[in-house]
Amino acid sequence: MNRFQLFVVFFCAVLSSPNVFAVDKTYRCQVLSDAYIQNNGELALVRDSSRIDQEFAVVKKTGEVIGDVMDSLKNPKVVAYGSDSNSYKVTWMQKSVGKNGVFLDYLNIEESAYGSQKPFGFFSGRLLLTGVCE
Repeated sequence: MNRFQLFVVFFCAVLSSPNVFAVDKTYRCQVLSDAYIQNNGELALVRDSSRIDQEFAVVKKTGEVIGDVMDSLKNPKVVAYGSDSNSYKVTWMQKSVGKNGVFLDYLNIEESAYGSQKPFGFFSGRLLLTGVCE
């Protein structure tokens, strides 16, 4: 086998590897529940929430969110790209108006879930959104 043939075989093997383009994936997500933490610490579901059934996309490589649900979040930081044993995780940190205050938002997509639908949880302050991503 000459060098060119070896290069072609190697190149094809790399392109056919499922992990090569895994980071370039875009998740398509749908909100299924909207809840918040009450002052007494209990979780309360928001009935008739306008967020339920809304969809958004997450660019896996950058953590950028596209869609009305979380469109205002800027400067995402991908903490973990996810795998069969670890969730995909993104955080957003923004300074609050007050001194030394920050807002921290967190998105978790469960990569290891069986099947094409992966459950997600989005936590922002006392807000919790859940649903599925594909």
